[in-house]
Amino acid sequence: MKKLLLVISALALVAVACVPPPSPPPPTTSAGVPAPATAGRQWRQTFAEEFNGSDYDRNKLTPCFDWNYGACTGSFNQGREYYSANQIRVNNGTAKLVAAPAPVMNNPACRNDQCTYRSGLLSTARRSGNDSNYLYSFTYGYVEARLKLPPRTPGFFTAFWMLPANPTYSYRSEIDIVEALGYDPTTAYMTYHGKPDRTARHSVNNGTGNNGACAVKDYSQSFSRFGLDWQPDHIAWYIDGVKCGETRNAAAIENGPMQIILNLMVDHSWERDWGQGLADPTLTRQLEVDYLRVYQQQ
Repeated sequence: MKKLLLVISALALVAVACVPPPSPPPPTTSAGVPAPATAGRQWRQTFAEEFNGSDYDRNKLTPCFDWNYGACTGSFNQGREYYSANQIRVNNGTAKLVAAPAPVMNNPACRNDQCTYRSGLLSTARRSGNDSNYLYSFTYGYVEARLKLPPRTPGFFTAFWMLPANPTYSYRSEIDIVEALGYDPTTAYMTYHGKPDRTARHSVNNGTGNNGACAVKDYSQSFSRFGLDWQPDHIAWYIDGVKCGETRNAAAIENGPMQIILNLMVDHSWERDWGQGLADPTLTRQLEVDYLRVYQQQ
């Protein structure tokens, strides 16, 4: 509301002035971002979901990913899972994306046209409908999630990644912040698929058991911070504040807004191709998420 300031002299009413409301507080500044800021600028938080309540913020995240069709994706990559909002559990300060056996659902996107698992997905994509807006997208910044991977189990695939917020279904780039195959929670695959058609590929990893400059350890034993610094001239990957590697192919770096996706897949085609598919179809596993944050330089 506007506040009226009445200015009164000893002789008469001189003026009535309109004073604007106080400005909102500036966004949170974080000294915890491991990526250096450009000289004269500083990191400010522009997105955060801390999962401190009994549910996630529906204005920030959705259990759907629409592949820019404006609908809720059931499955992709010929896995066994069908994504369901019921598989997202928020309590004790974290979100759990739970993959569990479920009654068979016929769906051509699943392996052998049958989904036999339900799993969880969270994204900043559109909720549904081709005219809806992305819940959140950003161009350049530092994005980080604190994750605890599922325990070592073949067939459960963790993905924390970004795609362009482009409603034409033309994904010219993809940033994989971390991908982890269930049989090997020590290798965190960090990859960029660049412009113009996702073929300009850069990988931090040199095979399994290699995370660039970052530690090779079991990331299912405790929480770790997986982050990415995306800027016009470079993309750099971080784990627990350590820079694992980077690419500086500026011509191939995405320069438009991107959306964020977190999901737990089951029996992904990559795992099957490596002979590490789901061995026991009765198991339940979860990906635990402590927070999801984005910082940008201002």
